[in-house]
Amino acid sequence: MSSGIPDDDKYSRRKRLQATARVRARRVELALDRARTRAAQAIGPAPESVAAHRQAAATAERALAELDAEGRVFTRRDTGARVVLRDTLATAQGRPAEATSARGDRYEVECLTHRSDPLFFDEIAAATRAARHSDTWCEACRQLASTPHTVRARARKVLAPAKPEIRYTPPEPRLRFDPPAT
Repeated sequence: MSSGIPDDDKYSRRKRLQATARVRARRVELALDRARTRAAQAIGPAPESVAAHRQAAATAERALAELDAEGRVFTRRDTGARVVLRDTLATAQGRPAEATSARGDRYEVECLTHRSDPLFFDEIAAATRAARHSDTWCEACRQLASTPHTVRARARKVLAPAKPEIRYTPPEPRLRFDPPAT
């Protein structure tokens, strides 16, 4: 024991630091391997992977077009409310022309759970934001979001008040009972 620190503590600290250093070195090696792989793919991609990538992109585009025709449904995790985002130009072939907004807005957002009136947007970013945050424009979603959520069991244990302290109280002294004299 030198400098007041037990040797066991020094040894365990040294082992812990060595293990941490090994983990960090392994992470750096993995990151370098990933970067090297990406660089090699960027320099000369394999022809079969390029064809597979193009095929996957085309399939994704077709699926996205089908989704746009029906609308994308967003489900809120906290309340379970479902909101649909539709592209009115994609659905214009299946719908009459007067079904789109009079102002010519392209994207329509509607709360499916509460059947609210639809909102219309020019840009996809604004429409997606509105679909994800339905509590800002749907009154029923706002009421659902404002209700307090149930507390998880773990949080309940942490937030629960401490058990009352039990103190020892000595018993009361008993009076000695003397039988009556006869």
